[in-house]
Amino acid sequence: MRITRQLTAAAAIGAVLFAAAGCSAGSDGGDAGKSITIWHNAADNDGVKALYSHFTDDTGIEVKLEPIPADGFESAVQTKWATGARPDILEYHPTTSALRLLNADDNMQDLSDLDFVGKSGKLYDQTGSLDGKVYAAITGFPSIFGIYYNKSVFEKAGIEVPTSIDEMISACPALKASGVDAFYESGGSQWPTQILPFLYAADSNKDSKLGDALAHNEKKIDDPKGVVVQALDKYLEVRDACFQDDYATGTFENAVTAVYSGSAAMTAIHSDAYNIFQDAAGGDEDLLSSTVGFTGLSKSSATAAFGPGPMGSYMAPKTGNSAKEAAAIKFIEYATGKGYGPLIEANKAFPVIDGYDTPDGISPLKQSFKDAYDNGATLGLTTDIAGFGDNFAADISRMLAGEITPEQLAQGTEKAVARASKAAGIDGW
Repeated sequence: MRITRQLTAAAAIGAVLFAAAGCSAGSDGGDAGKSITIWHNAADNDGVKALYSHFTDDTGIEVKLEPIPADGFESAVQTKWATGARPDILEYHPTTSALRLLNADDNMQDLSDLDFVGKSGKLYDQTGSLDGKVYAAITGFPSIFGIYYNKSVFEKAGIEVPTSIDEMISACPALKASGVDAFYESGGSQWPTQILPFLYAADSNKDSKLGDALAHNEKKIDDPKGVVVQALDKYLEVRDACFQDDYATGTFENAVTAVYSGSAAMTAIHSDAYNIFQDAAGGDEDLLSSTVGFTGLSKSSATAAFGPGPMGSYMAPKTGNSAKEAAAIKFIEYATGKGYGPLIEANKAFPVIDGYDTPDGISPLKQSFKDAYDNGATLGLTTDIAGFGDNFAADISRMLAGEITPEQLAQGTEKAVARASKAAGIDGW
């Protein structure tokens, strides 16, 4: 059960960021302020689940959980939301595109004046906010996208771990000659195929400037000389030089096994796959860290990409029930205040709010995620571009199969972004 839950959670986070409730939070007046309803991801880890019960213990406010399956999480939330039902707390992606999709300016309580915002550095300059207002409280460390690699494979081949895409391409023939697959790609799972192109663009997206330009039609996704087309062209170079034979049907579960066992040298997944690697190591974190490493990798530098995940990210919808709305704010204050220390301790997670120490017992592999983040990781290029993810992963599969070219993929994506951006009324469209 543990492995299944973690696999679905990893898929939900890795996907491009996205039965109605019987009643909305605003319709329940009998226990106004004494209970709150939380729509939450069913794959929440044990630390997050404990946060809910600790909140009730410390405040007396009951938490009524409505679990949303991790598989299809985004579409399920959107379907429930479209019925007009509202929770008191929504656990969801804190990206600008998600906030815009939920019409946060009209539908969410403004959290800008709460203490956690000023204690989170520049985090809310890039995520959790819309039109200058903060609508999401982020308690979890971001998902870091980069390269997992088997240390002994590189040592035996006498090759340095690559720090750029071109270095990786150059290393692949020697890795293959050593008897392993140089890079395991998960075409059967589809969503991991987006990671390498996004990583290629990471060092071009400092301070999210490129992503913002694409989101507001100041630059074109389908520009033949632009970063997106370059990234897709380079991805095909990596395919030809590095991928295993069954890249079209490979799965990210098998990618974890292949890299841990040493039958493959590298794969591209995100940091939230850590627990799956830990399972592969039989739960032995020391053994895992001695076997597997992690690094950023981009066009010309070891830059990683990051994206805020849905688990532990909270919004407070407007429900029309002032007592429940106040209770929801109390939950967010608790999750980012009194309850935050126990949360990061339970999860052995890096704090994103100032004033909290990193828990003891962080493994070297986990530390490498933090190192990649601190080493200039940039927000995922497409995180806040409306409509970008509509068909992108499926289209990459078609490109890998030779059905469409990188230019055609980019042109189709540009059209999808234009439609979604115009519908959302985004500046520049």
